[in-house]
Amino acid sequence: QASPKGKVENVVGFKLGGYIPQSSDLENFGIGGHGEVSVERNLSQYFGIGAAIGLFQTNNTTNVLVSQGGTLTSVSTDQTVRSTYLILNATLMIPAGAFVPYVEGGGGYYFTHIKESSSASNSKDDTSFGYHAGAGLNWFFTKDYYIGLGGRYIWTKTNDLNIRLDGVLADVNLGIRF
Repeated sequence: QASPKGKVENVVGFKLGGYIPQSSDLENFGIGGHGEVSVERNLSQYFGIGAAIGLFQTNNTTNVLVSQGGTLTSVSTDQTVRSTYLILNATLMIPAGAFVPYVEGGGGYYFTHIKESSSASNSKDDTSFGYHAGAGLNWFFTKDYYIGLGGRYIWTKTNDLNIRLDGVLADVNLGIRF
């Protein structure tokens, strides 16, 4: 049976999953995608600190009435919100044999690109600082490799556009420690 090591170690992790917008600013946007790569330094078998870079995206299609030559015409508009982030994270772990439940929290910068496409395209970039909290469960199927499930709630609002990107990042993760 695999069990977490008691010494200081490094961890590299990969996450893939979904972004579920929770903000009223993104009310009609659907579930989008999410991916992340992280590095962590476990200072003990119970506590780690790390950094991650990731991306989440969501889309919406809406119909907008546009006046063309005095006639109102319905035009389909595709909206995309894509945010790339760089975060710092602290993780508390409770090893239980091969299973390691964890809670995490931290903050970082979000670089957001918003695009609207119809007969004409419009896009804007914005940045923000945000916070997050999450939890999950990893299963070490060998001494150093794990697979797990996790979830994280993010709170952030773009600086200039004032759009709340709050939502849930739910994912499957895979990692290696060395």
